[in-house]
Amino acid sequence: MTTLLIAAPILLSLTLLFSGLAKLEARQGTEDAMTSLRIPLRSFHRSVASVLPVVEIVLALAVWIPFVPLQVMASVVIALLMLTYLVIIARALSWEETVECSCFGTLASPTVSRTTLVRNIVLSVLGVLGVIAAGSGLMTHILVRQPLALMGLGTVLILAVLVTALAIGGTTPEDDETAHAADGSRSPRDALSAAGAQPVSDAQSADSAQSAGGAAASARFTDSDDVDGLPEEDELLDYERDRIPAGVLQRSDGSLMTLRQLASHRAALLVFVSEGCGPCERVLDQMPRWIEDLSPFLQVKAVLSRPVDQLRERTTGRVGEHALHDVQFSAREALGGRGAPSAVLLGADGLLAGGPVSGGSTVIEFVDEIWEQLQQAQAEGELPVAED
Repeated sequence: MTTLLIAAPILLSLTLLFSGLAKLEARQGTEDAMTSLRIPLRSFHRSVASVLPVVEIVLALAVWIPFVPLQVMASVVIALLMLTYLVIIARALSWEETVECSCFGTLASPTVSRTTLVRNIVLSVLGVLGVIAAGSGLMTHILVRQPLALMGLGTVLILAVLVTALAIGGTTPEDDETAHAADGSRSPRDALSAAGAQPVSDAQSADSAQSAGGAAASARFTDSDDVDGLPEEDELLDYERDRIPAGVLQRSDGSLMTLRQLASHRAALLVFVSEGCGPCERVLDQMPRWIEDLSPFLQVKAVLSRPVDQLRERTTGRVGEHALHDVQFSAREALGGRGAPSAVLLGADGLLAGGPVSGGSTVIEFVDEIWEQLQQAQAEGELPVAED
C-alpha cells in the first residue's frame, strides 16, 4: 500500500510535467481543444491556454516540496484537475461526432475515445491516492528520511510506461482535425496560376490567360518581381494538374451535384469543416471575410459533414447560402483531403487548381495568400474586379 501511495504522486507529476511542457509548444492546439470540447466562455480560452501549462508544471513540482500543508494543497488541486478532465471527456463521448481534445498536448491522442476515458479514470484514481499520500505525511517522510527508497520503486516505472501508452494512444486519419498540409499540395501562387490568373511575361499574349475563377476572361496576372524572376515558360507548361474527381456534394434543397458541375463555369474554393472541432471553428470564423473578398473572382463554399438544414445557427450565420453537405465524406476523400479543416481550389477548366491543404492554420494561410495575390494583381491593373 505504501508503494502504491507514493507511486501515485510520482505518476501524476510525470504526467503533468510532460503535459505542461507539451502544451507550452502547442498553445493554439490547447485553445482549439477547448473549443472542440465546448468549454464555455470561449473569449477566455486563449488566456486559459496560456496559463494552464504553467499551472500543470508548477503543480508537478510543488507537490514534492517537503512541507505537508503545501503538498496537501497541491495534491487536492491535482485531483480536482484530473476529475475535471474526466467529466469533460465523459461528456464529449456522449456526442454523436468525434471530438479532438489534446488534453495532454501533442503527446496524447487527439481523438476522444473510450481509451481516453479509461486513461482519465486511472489518473483520477491516482489523484485521490495522491491526496491520501500527502495528507498522511508519507511523501514528506520519504523525501526527508528515506530519499533512496524512491529509487527502488521499479514498479513506478512500469506504471509510468502504461499511463504514457494510454495517453499517447493513436489517431484516426479520417478525423484528424489538425493534420498538416497534404504532401504535394500546391501553393497559392500555383493555385492562382492553375485557376486561370496565370503569371505571364510581356511576350505572352493576354488572350492566353483565363480569368480568375472564370470571371475576367482576358485578365493577365503579372508578378511584382523583376522579369528575370518570373517562371520560365517551360516551367509553367510543366505544371502538372489532375482532373477534378467524380465527387458529389449536396445542396440545401437536398439535390446533388458533382464537383465538376460545381466548377463547370466558375472556379470554386471548397473549405471542408466540421462543426465543433477547434481548428474548424477558427476557419469558420474567417468564412464571412473570405466570402466577401473572394466571391467576385470565384465561388467560396463551406463543405460540412452534416446536412445544411441541420447546421447550428452560429454556423449558418457565418457561411450563409454558401454551405454544402459532403455526404459520408465522399467528396473530401475523392479530393485527397486529410481530415478537416482542409481546402482545395477547383479550376473552371475541369482540373484541380490548388491543394488540398489541411489543418486550421494552413488553410487560413492558403486562402489569405490567394487573396493577397489577387489584390496584388488588381493593384497593378492586371486583374479587374469581376461583376457578380
